[in-house]
Amino acid sequence: NATLVLGARPIFKNITWEIQHDQRIGLIGANGAGKSSLLKLIVGEHTPEFGGAVAKAKGVTVGYLPQDPQLDADSALDAVLDGDPRIAQLQSELARVEARLADPNVYNDPKALERALDAQHRLLHEYTVLGGDTYESRARETLRGLGLTDSDFDKPTHLLSGGQKKLVGLARLLMARPSVLLLDEPTNNIDIASAEVLEAALD
Repeated sequence: NATLVLGARPIFKNITWEIQHDQRIGLIGANGAGKSSLLKLIVGEHTPEFGGAVAKAKGVTVGYLPQDPQLDADSALDAVLDGDPRIAQLQSELARVEARLADPNVYNDPKALERALDAQHRLLHEYTVLGGDTYESRARETLRGLGLTDSDFDKPTHLLSGGQKKLVGLARLLMARPSVLLLDEPTNNIDIASAEVLEAALD
């Protein structure tokens, strides 16, 4: 029962829509009909008018690829590596634990040592489950599969073309592996080979 008004302009009124598990939905409409606005409503960039709501099941994560992705990382590869923030968080936490284990004083305190080893074991387990060991190599392979060359990986994001930014944004989203992918005109500015990689990722 969502109604969206932007400024003084009503975009849509009293709409109800469900996305169920394993569905693939194509949203088709004329330019300006409100397709992008609907996606932004789902991810929380827009808020429905009073009386409407957007709800998702527990544990569901949503990834959104806008028409013109904004990349704030230093390089194309960094932007993709930022796709799964939990990987970076685990790396940081593991570094802190390893620094603690490098302190000789820890070994004079059995309880502190046990806590540090338990934390290391738990973090390493999650890191392995999430594929942290192969994360960077998978990021590079995803970029190559979408048509970027190795020379593009270290290119500053502000020097990337619009099409390259779309591919980097798509690679970042694929690395994050959200439950739901919302793709706003994902095939704009990409070639057939890159479109086939996208199709394979959605299979």
